Amino acid sequence: MRPIAFVAALALALAVSAEAVKNIAKRFEAKHPGVKVEVEALAWGDLEPKIMQSLAAGTPPELSHGQPITCSALQSKGLLLPLDEVVKALGEQNIWDQVKRVCRVGNTQYGLVHAAGTSLLIYRKDLAQKAGLKPPKTWADLVVNAKALNTSGMAGITIPGDNLFINILLGELVKANGGVFFDKQNRPQLTSKQIVETLEFIRDLTQYAPKGWEGHGYLETFTNLYGQKAAMMYQGYGRGASLIEKNAPPNMANAEYFDVWVKPHGPSGKEPAAQVDEEPWMLFKGSKNPKEAIEFLKFFYQKENYLEYVQTVPIHLFPITKSLRADKDYQATPMIQRWKSWIEVQEGYLNRDQGKPTLVIDWDDMNS
Repeated sequence: MRPIAFVAALALALAVSAEAVKNIAKRFEAKHPGVKVEVEALAWGDLEPKIMQSLAAGTPPELSHGQPITCSALQSKGLLLPLDEVVKALGEQNIWDQVKRVCRVGNTQYGLVHAAGTSLLIYRKDLAQKAGLKPPKTWADLVVNAKALNTSGMAGITIPGDNLFINILLGELVKANGGVFFDKQNRPQLTSKQIVETLEFIRDLTQYAPKGWEGHGYLETFTNLYGQKAAMMYQGYGRGASLIEKNAPPNMANAEYFDVWVKPHGPSGKEPAAQVDEEPWMLFKGSKNPKEAIEFLKFFYQKENYLEYVQTVPIHLFPITKSLRADKDYQATPMIQRWKSWIEVQEGYLNRDQGKPTLVIDWDDMNS
């Protein structure tokens, strides 16, 4: 029998996550003789150009990860197949509502998130307690805390200033201040009160950031935090817990020293906002083996397989299914036990629909 081969292209931050997908693929092949899954892990900068090239050539992969905005754009051009069969297999009510809003048109799901991880406001809990600081409710509160934690040897806060993350940060802050970049008629709102207040906040907050913060990338900001050069980090993520465990002094590499606060809102806003890493799986129209690809996704989300996957980066790969979140084996994951507060804050953002994908302020942005 000639093998039926299909390609699953994915972009993941850590090799261990890609290896887990390859393990799952091998188990799938064992249960489906004659089927071969080719797992190709690419950097984000390479993945989407390759997808576009394959679409132009008429040879798309069966499955791929993609940014939510990319998923919506491809769906609008009629290039994706629905994943409703996978949703039905998982149980629609078993999937977080926030997750289902990614690349969903009407009642049809065209993209299904592999896992979710929100941005986090990380702070030095020991220093905040020593200074008697309270969790910030507003931006003004956060500036006060940053000033209080700022010393000659340690900045009050660190934020990334490179192109990608400053854009992510700006979108998140505008949302937390009740603003938008474009109105319903797609007219720019860059001089609106909400955006001017946002820029003023960045100006005020970065008085207490490390010198040269404008050129710092994501990893440099985490180095500032665990290297004790900054007392808070605004644009942190759950995967950073691994960096802290690896690089901070052993006695400090825990949530008693590096904890998280719920993010504050701006003067014109009413609630916090967070950015969510939640790239969906996409199934391409014109691919050779879409039925096998659907069966693979059903298999991917089965407990034993999905648990292996999310446990590769357990504080960042938040499961999309409520059943796994409540599962005793998931909850017993040692790293989740150590960083439980980080998981709880992320769950709160998702439960209250306070998290949005990269560069999305309102869900309507996905379709405009």
